Amino acid sequence: MTSGQQNNLTPQQATALAAQLTQAGRLAEAEGLCRKVVAAAPGFHPALFQLALIALQVGKLPVAAELIAQAAQLAPQHAPYQTTLCEVCRRMGRLDAALDAGKKAVETAPHDSSAWYNLGVALAQSGQAQDALAAYRRATVLDPANGLAANNLGTLLEKSGDIDGAQKAYAQAVRINPKHFEAQNNLGAVLCERGELPAAIEAFENAIAANPGFVHAHYNLSSLKKYTPDDAHLKALEEISERANALTAMERMRFAFALGKALEDVGRYDEAFAAYETGNKLKRREINYNEANVIANTDSIIAACGKEMMQNAAGGCPDDTPIFILGMPRSGTTLTEQILSSHSAVAGAGEVPDLADAIEEVTGLPAGADYSAWLATADDAALKRIGESYVARLRRRHPEAKRITDKMPGNYYFIGIIHKALPNAKIIHTPRDAMDTCLSNYARLFNETMPFAYDLRELGHYYANYARLMAHWHRVLPEGRILDARYEDTVADQEGQTRRLLAHCGLDWEDACLDFHKNDRLVKTASIAQVRKPIYKTSVARWERFGKKLDPLRAALDEPHGGLTGDENTKRKEDAA
Repeated sequence: MTSGQQNNLTPQQATALAAQLTQAGRLAEAEGLCRKVVAAAPGFHPALFQLALIALQVGKLPVAAELIAQAAQLAPQHAPYQTTLCEVCRRMGRLDAALDAGKKAVETAPHDSSAWYNLGVALAQSGQAQDALAAYRRATVLDPANGLAANNLGTLLEKSGDIDGAQKAYAQAVRINPKHFEAQNNLGAVLCERGELPAAIEAFENAIAANPGFVHAHYNLSSLKKYTPDDAHLKALEEISERANALTAMERMRFAFALGKALEDVGRYDEAFAAYETGNKLKRREINYNEANVIANTDSIIAACGKEMMQNAAGGCPDDTPIFILGMPRSGTTLTEQILSSHSAVAGAGEVPDLADAIEEVTGLPAGADYSAWLATADDAALKRIGESYVARLRRRHPEAKRITDKMPGNYYFIGIIHKALPNAKIIHTPRDAMDTCLSNYARLFNETMPFAYDLRELGHYYANYARLMAHWHRVLPEGRILDARYEDTVADQEGQTRRLLAHCGLDWEDACLDFHKNDRLVKTASIAQVRKPIYKTSVARWERFGKKLDPLRAALDEPHGGLTGDENTKRKEDAA
């Protein structure tokens, strides 16, 4: 169409032509045509909106927002303008403006599913989870085919602990669009938590089929598979490896751990370690970790919590509901909890923040703080308040259970407070070979923050510091207060060690505890797949596969500051031999 012909078009025709040009990628022509319309008819809001869409195509979000706002001012009853403005402002981080626009959109068009969806996204990003849930629900009711709203509804329901609701929402999103790869991945993650591993694998594979470059699904699938050299998924990972530089830093990090797992499975240990090393370096760059503070806090607690203090009984809270399972991450805490929670009298709460939250409520000290000075002067009433607050939190999770396990590994740091505040609670410690424990941490990308786990030397120092504190607790607490349930012993003698666990907790024998892998409770830790299988021994002495590549870890474990004592060091070396 010639310039003269364009001049003869009505504003409606010119704007429609500009939309066609925009879709064809001829943005400069489209913009010029729209500007002519705006110059000739300043109140013609569709041309302003089309200009905004052109600005969005080239990433000029502030320009787009200004143009949409002008169009919306000219046509305040046209809800799509407010809906788009809500999205653009949200992408710019202008959440107040996004919420204002989103609310105007649903007031103007209360039956518009997309308006409710966009408002829900802005509400969720603003931290208003309950209002966001209501918006997503409204969007899915108005349009049951709104898969984006269904998927986002599932995400919020999952965060709120409504796993059943989340699964239904993800399944709805997948039914609407089987190629919705994010919904497929989310559905797979929920199925994995439930122990429905074949269905989870299918969902992850569906996500990958829909988007072969979706690294998150590759990572999730890798954790559930045992690879063979001719595995098609291994070949797919190797193909991605050839273009890894095109991935974002987050994608490269997640991909590196997936590739490392696959390569280790097929015995290509040098390549596997290189992949793990890449992933850990990328993760370490984004973490602020102060090793000196961890060691200094431990020093203070050891100095303050002597035998006399720990031997003296405190009033505390007499409730015997809690069973603490603690130690290093990846040391067998999940396996131990799975065994115990298979008992009819025991519910497994998993890794919960309840103890740290109760301590902070009473003392004002955040998790990880040096609490030694507070404990040295604490009276029975304050300790009892911690215990009562903790038990109340735990009870809300499983109101009907006789006993409840809490397997937050880092609770070993608070054993002094546990002993005083909850004198009848059971404490189970899960020691595991130092090299195997640390390697298992290093080879895993954690969903939660484990800032010490992504550098071999820091990881070794952290383990040594943990072992030093546990040795102290064993020295100063009354004999039998802590039961060591060593991972290697459980693997070697499942029934014998299970009987020890039950006896320590005052529980009668139940055969179901031997069939822990049939326990269908939700599991959210890195050991999701492992605890769905019977006992296996392939993780014992795993570190030997990597030989000298783990020398920095071995050296860190042996360093004196925050390191193992001579007896513990000897024990570790004997275990590793």
